Amino acid sequence: MTTPSKGEPQEPEPMTAKGLRQKAQGMSALALTTLGKIMRGRGQDSVKLAAAREVLDRAHGKPRSGAPKARAKTAKASAKGGMTVIVKRFIDITPEEQAAADATERSEW
Repeated sequence: MTTPSKGEPQEPEPMTAKGLRQKAQGMSALALTTLGKIMRGRGQDSVKLAAAREVLDRAHGKPRSGAPKARAKTAKASAKGGMTVIVKRFIDITPEEQAAADATERSEW
């Protein structure tokens, strides 16, 4: 193994999973402060939402998609005539989605 000379870049030391976790934990206060500034800032709503999700994921854990309990509740709700609600801003609805919603509303009356 040769030693690099002064002009050559040195390879970084490989980091273990434990070392990486410790380094990340040391930066967590700064990360939360940064996310808080983004959430309160004047940036795009999508960026603020992403920052808020990151904070909530760290505070309460990421939601488990498709967890057995969630599926069981959904199946139970469907059997009892449950409803799924999707919330969108009006400007984000495509013409196809609007037509489908209109058709659903007409068929229920």
